[in-house]
Amino acid sequence: MTDPRFDGIVRPSAMLPGAREALLPAPHGPGNHDDNHAANLLRTPDGDLLCAWFSGPEEGHPGTNVVLARLAGDRWDPPEVIAADPERSEQNPVLFDDGGLVWLLHTSSEPYDQTTAHVVARTSADGGRTWGEPRVLFAEPGIFVRHPPLILGDGTWLLPAYHCGGSGDRSVVKVTDDGGRTWKEHPVPGSADLVQMTIAERPDGSLLAMFRDRRAGRIHASASADGRSWAAPERTGLPNNDSSVQLTRLGDGRLALVYNDASLERGQFRWVTKNGERRRKALRTPLVLAVSDDGGVSWPYRHVLQDYDREYWQNELGYSYPSVIDGGGRLHIAFSYLRKTIKYLEIGTR
Repeated sequence: MTDPRFDGIVRPSAMLPGAREALLPAPHGPGNHDDNHAANLLRTPDGDLLCAWFSGPEEGHPGTNVVLARLAGDRWDPPEVIAADPERSEQNPVLFDDGGLVWLLHTSSEPYDQTTAHVVARTSADGGRTWGEPRVLFAEPGIFVRHPPLILGDGTWLLPAYHCGGSGDRSVVKVTDDGGRTWKEHPVPGSADLVQMTIAERPDGSLLAMFRDRRAGRIHASASADGRSWAAPERTGLPNNDSSVQLTRLGDGRLALVYNDASLERGQFRWVTKNGERRRKALRTPLVLAVSDDGGVSWPYRHVLQDYDREYWQNELGYSYPSVIDGGGRLHIAFSYLRKTIKYLEIGTR
């Protein structure tokens, strides 16, 4: 039975003054054991809010698909399956808009083997209500996406991506200047074990990228003048727990970042058992919003979005994989809520 809290109704938050929140309806199988993870948000040209994520028995399972929910008022609609291959596992959906054409990208891999992943694309001309046929956009095995492209003023798209292989992971940027018809890949030097790159434009026109650290130490950052040549990423003062972060630029030029304020480096972990082996896993809580008014040099404004609670201590999966977009003075945020569903927040930036 689905948890009655997951009704999609947007209500005033009981924990965050001035914020509104909802727990989205989520598909669940027997025993409520399905995995709901890796949300991405998009405001459509007609003003609706879309949220895509992957949902199914578990990450890597061939029954795990991409679903899409819509918010047109004060209640999220139940999600619909929009990407499903019975022989492959669908993951990490990415939504973005190109002049009224909504794009969906997602990874698709053989069961439990990320090195076989390719990236699939679909488009919608009616705000995500109906979709064209899927096509493989990037066929090289082991290619993954997690965050939407940054579309520059000249029409260039910068899509952060990463390669998963037997020798480790590394980040790249896929660049197109013809609306996604042709692409060129640009490596990020020194990005071994740094993945899920997220890019935003600074007030001075340069670009800032931030990275997940597979070693669960710190968020790393890199800069670029043109999106093609990147500096080697460097450690920042912000912790990382080997989980995704997302960066966006606000309408007033400030940058907003949502991340987990935890790391193995700071001893923030719990013991878990995986494949019969006991190991340390960095906490995926608390989830924090940070805002910078100097292009990401410092992050003086920080606000806890989701902290510990009794339910968390019974669930190692925590609150993670945020998506954040500017809503004109308010932020829209979605994240994995204990992997049981997706939580939505609407919150001010000050």
